[in-house]
Amino acid sequence: MKRLIPLMITLMLTVTAIGQPGERLLNRRYQNEIRDSLSQVVMKRQKEMQRYAERTLASLPNDEKLYDESYISVGADLIDTFYEDGRMRLDLVYRLSYNCKHLEGYTDDYPLGTYDVDSSNSCRAICRLTKTFVEGVLRDVFTRGHEVEVIISSTADGTEFSTAVPYDGRYGEFRYCPVVFNGERLRISVDRATGISNNCQLAYLRAQAVKTYLEENVAALGGTDNTFRFVTQSFKDSIHTHYYRRSSIEMRVSNVFAETVEAMQAARMEDDYVDYNIPVTSHRNGDTYVLVIANEHYGEGLIPDVPFAGNDGEVVRQYFVKALGVPERQVKLLRDASRATIEQEGIHWLTDLANATATTNGDQRVPRANVVVYYAGHGFQDLDNVAYLLPTGINTEDIDALRPGKGGSCSLFGCKKKKQKAADTVNYDIVLSKKETRRLAEQCISVEALCAAFNSKSVPVRNVTVILDASFNGTGRDGKPLVRADRNTDSKKKRRKASLRTDAVVLLAAEYDKTAFAFDAQEHGFLTYFLLKEVKSQKDRFFNLTYQDIYEAVERKLNKESALQNKWQEISGIAGGRYKDGWTQLRIGE
Repeated sequence: MKRLIPLMITLMLTVTAIGQPGERLLNRRYQNEIRDSLSQVVMKRQKEMQRYAERTLASLPNDEKLYDESYISVGADLIDTFYEDGRMRLDLVYRLSYNCKHLEGYTDDYPLGTYDVDSSNSCRAICRLTKTFVEGVLRDVFTRGHEVEVIISSTADGTEFSTAVPYDGRYGEFRYCPVVFNGERLRISVDRATGISNNCQLAYLRAQAVKTYLEENVAALGGTDNTFRFVTQSFKDSIHTHYYRRSSIEMRVSNVFAETVEAMQAARMEDDYVDYNIPVTSHRNGDTYVLVIANEHYGEGLIPDVPFAGNDGEVVRQYFVKALGVPERQVKLLRDASRATIEQEGIHWLTDLANATATTNGDQRVPRANVVVYYAGHGFQDLDNVAYLLPTGINTEDIDALRPGKGGSCSLFGCKKKKQKAADTVNYDIVLSKKETRRLAEQCISVEALCAAFNSKSVPVRNVTVILDASFNGTGRDGKPLVRADRNTDSKKKRRKASLRTDAVVLLAAEYDKTAFAFDAQEHGFLTYFLLKEVKSQKDRFFNLTYQDIYEAVERKLNKESALQNKWQEISGIAGGRYKDGWTQLRIGE
């Protein structure tokens, strides 16, 4: 086995990462997966209800049909809404209407001036079918305690009343009740004394008849929290004749399948994804300070972007805060950071905190800070085998190989064609001369310099861990050639062996001369994914494992998956100072 190094020395404090029961904060992609899965269930039920309704309509005697070409439309949809904290709620919307096709001059369903359910073939059908569906196919949706909004739409034709139609008060008397009539919000009143004198009142009573039927005959609605809204309409033109004297029902049931959604979320605690249902600890890891650098977008010359580096940084940040208990203000994420930004807003930030939190014991300064630096982006290695982080904002003015159209030392695949420019190709291998290599290195941050910034002799820190999900061999995450020094230059010169001359450990996604790939399906670098996967899958058991256990688990799973994808990758690392020997049997919390 390779030289083993601790994954996260700074996590030696006791942390209990427990997947919080009922955590519902999911990434939108996962929420969509759950919704789409349950939508398939609802769609299957909708088709079942539609077939039943059509068979019922076909079996009715002619005198109970609305018309020979009448049809029933049944709808059932899941609508997702979101709480302020990001939790998803699913509402089921059920719709039922009775309609006709190609009517010419046919205007009746309710006889003129009537409003009770049994006087209308269509109204009687939708009420009875709704009772059947709510008590059958949808019985697990209309359960006690659910909020149900019922919208009842009823219509009347445009015939003006010459005299008032008597109202027997069977549905109650109404004073200034809200209704939408022909798109306008109104207050409606109906009583025995004055009866029915306009189409708005008539349509409103037809809606009240449906409401009364549902309340008296659909037992499930007795245990739900129901609100009713009424939409009424009156038509005078011949174009809308087939809408005359109809009723339809729409019900919206809030927060359906809640237990199923929770179960699906819980199942994802053990699944392949690390971005969702991140374990949450109640422990406050107050002495740990984390710098996360995610350089995805470069934009300088011919330097391409780094697939998923931004997602790496964001999810790593969340894991430190949620799963590892580091206070949110003590985890800083720098996106697409330049060298100046990394140094001033990152490294100096950490060293200042280390000095600010150290205590004094006589003449000694006692360190309290545990420091972690995580980096996802491009790497670069010079002719002396020194590895560098490649920041954004590189000045390419005096590095011709990085400038589109300049040619320089840029060796293009297929670029032997005449008049083909560097900017016209996708796959290119940027080979830097000795001078260009030096100029690029001057703008980068070496791994050794990064670690040396936290040398315990000058900066009071307890532990330093650097995690690098980057390639340093001149190849990008996608396996395509990137930027490399010309190794043919000074070929006789003895290369300095990479070293780490400080009290720190560095975990590498791959050896400096190997490639660190992306796990495309998971939208992460391989190293980042399998590190987070180990934290998530082990949860509280993670802290009973030794560093050797953790390293070997990550190594074994990463090796296998990368090989299956034909992207063979092996993690590696360097340990310096007091961490060179004896760390393998340590446990987090010791």
